[in-house]
Amino acid sequence: MARSEAVLSSVHRAYERAHVLSAARGVVLALLFTVAAIALHRTTNATWLVAAGLAATLATFGWRGGAWRRGGLAGMLAGVPVFVAPALYFMLAHGQHCPDCAMAPSLTCMLVCLGTSSTAGIAVGYAATRDPSPHRFAGGALSTTLLAGLLGCGTVGFGGALGVVVGLVAGGVTGWVVAGRAATA
Repeated sequence: MARSEAVLSSVHRAYERAHVLSAARGVVLALLFTVAAIALHRTTNATWLVAAGLAATLATFGWRGGAWRRGGLAGMLAGVPVFVAPALYFMLAHGQHCPDCAMAPSLTCMLVCLGTSSTAGIAVGYAATRDPSPHRFAGGALSTTLLAGLLGCGTVGFGGALGVVVGLVAGGVTGWVVAGRAATA
């Protein structure tokens, strides 16, 4: 009986170790996004709050595993365009680094945030229908896409943050509905 207890204990430790390592990978990914946010965008106190939320969310989803982990990683991939779009737009349009947009963000920057977030939401909604657990996948993906997008578009100010939220919700619902219709057709 003692040997089976030792084996069971060993298996349990390996299981927990794998979950903790997955959570640590999520924190490292959030740190990489934070470093990129510092390099690409202006930082405020809100940046640090969003970065901490992203690290906590990715760690939780990584530790939880399953559809939450898959959705969290897919959401980070979907969040890359939302994260990078305002900086790329301003660099291509004006040939320089993003200015301090908190006082007077441009309408085009806000529209860039809205457009990329809508596209990311559509992709997440569509991908969620392909997962064995679509609700958990969508929850994980939309939350990490939102936080990654806020690291980039949040620098545009409240309008950019609102564009991310509205775009993700509208795009996610659209992707879900379009994929649902294709499945029943």
